[in-house]
Amino acid sequence: MDSIQWLEILSSLVGTRLNWYFNSLQSECFPVCFLSDVNMVVSAPTGSGKTVLFELCILRLLSRFLTTDWRFSLLKGTLKTIYIAPMKALVQEKMRDWKVKLGSLGINCLEMTGDSEFFNKKAIHDSDLILTTPEKFDSMSRHGVRDGGLGFFSDIALVLIDEVHLLNDPRGAALEAVVSRIKMLSRLGNMKSAPLENVRFIAVSATISNAEDIAEWLLAPPEGIKRFGEEMRPVKLTTKILGYAPAKNDFLFERRLQSFIFDILMQHSRGKSALVFCSTRKGAQEAAQCLSQTAGSLGYSNPFMKSMQQYEHLREASLTCSDKQLQSCIVHGVGFHNGGLCLKDRSLVEGLFLKGDLQILCTTNTLAHGINLPAHTVVIKSTQFFNKEKGSYVEYERSMVLQMCGRAGRPPFDDTGTVVIMTRRETVVIMPRRTKQK
Repeated sequence: MDSIQWLEILSSLVGTRLNWYFNSLQSECFPVCFLSDVNMVVSAPTGSGKTVLFELCILRLLSRFLTTDWRFSLLKGTLKTIYIAPMKALVQEKMRDWKVKLGSLGINCLEMTGDSEFFNKKAIHDSDLILTTPEKFDSMSRHGVRDGGLGFFSDIALVLIDEVHLLNDPRGAALEAVVSRIKMLSRLGNMKSAPLENVRFIAVSATISNAEDIAEWLLAPPEGIKRFGEEMRPVKLTTKILGYAPAKNDFLFERRLQSFIFDILMQHSRGKSALVFCSTRKGAQEAAQCLSQTAGSLGYSNPFMKSMQQYEHLREASLTCSDKQLQSCIVHGVGFHNGGLCLKDRSLVEGLFLKGDLQILCTTNTLAHGINLPAHTVVIKSTQFFNKEKGSYVEYERSMVLQMCGRAGRPPFDDTGTVVIMTRRETVVIMPRRTKQK
């Protein structure tokens, strides 16, 4: 029986019809993802379909539970998949998605983040798919050594690493520790014949500058290294760089940029959704308040409000907000999203933005990491952020800027996306003709 028949059987068990029209990236990776067990490192633009590669690898693992008469007989918890992503919001998004897709198969998904403290050894042992952050999994596995709670490690057969470029981030140490721990335990003599002995690693990102080095670390063979350029992006981007005169200090410069955002949105995103990336939680909140006040002062001419029905949706939603500042912004079609909001408020904002009721969302770079909240327009308010370790403002890494840019463009709603980068004049080394200076 061929691979397509395997997928058809599994998809019928899930209760969904798989779309066989894979894009070119998925088609090229299909033989390695689904017809082999080799480790992989994939670098491809945001929105190019990397999540499908994870799902193909999960289906490959699940195919071991198909009997000779092609029935699906799951042995709970005996073959575990670990999904590791840098942000709680990304973990929770994948949890919601995969719980629906795999739930009918009896696959037990378990979220392990700071927002989900209610799990125990039995829950871990019975789970088939564990979704977690590097820090949480690192902490849990280190403490598990002391209380004998690492027995489930022998059942780990597949490790999915999202946004692997964050190895280069200060937080990358936790991810490196987790992967190294899994690799080390897989080589122990008592793991012979256990799933962990042949654990498979799949690492993906939109911005991997050293894919070969990561592949060597993960023992991925040449056929497991896949690199795709911007030609794979489903929605083409138009990028504009705006240079501004400096202020007395970096803090005042950031505050000064606030006054230009409304005009930028009017020029590049009128009537369409937009994400405004700010360097701090407070900056995102202040930007949203400034935009909502400006929009509110225009009354019925509020450009972020398309209909009375939208207004009613936002008014009703605002009444359920725990955060009073967010409540006052939402009614004008503007919201903010950061780690300081409770899970309920974050979920509310995400839902309103996805439905189109909330047109403008001011946020920190947490939303740049693969979370499914694309917009037509992305505005990056300053290319600097405050580094606590150095005690000063520093430039974003190129990879972070690319991650934020990657949120622009919403297939299939848009055939183009717009990115506006606001920075200092001296930072604009080569000024494109269409760039303006302030």
